[in-house]
Amino acid sequence: MSEPSNRRPEPEIIPPGAPLPHGSRVWVASDMRGTQQIYVRPIGPVGMALLALGAGVIAAFLIVFLLGAAVFGLAAIGVLTIIGIIAGLLRGPAR
Repeated sequence: MSEPSNRRPEPEIIPPGAPLPHGSRVWVASDMRGTQQIYVRPIGPVGMALLALGAGVIAAFLIVFLLGAAVFGLAAIGVLTIIGIIAGLLRGPAR
């Protein structure tokens, strides 16, 4: 029993309708280069906090971008209004 076994692990076959094992799950993916095991676990409290922090940062950037676009749009409307007033004054009274 002290010798390490050199045989490859076999994938677990779960029959249809059988409940899946709880906790971490192992998926096996095969491609041309070989087989890889993919471990899937639920997100813990630290991961959830980091996910919420990342979502908050993205939301803050979107709000800053939208506020910047609104300020730029108001400035453009103001400049166009001033240009229209000046053009109207330079053209003279209506005939």
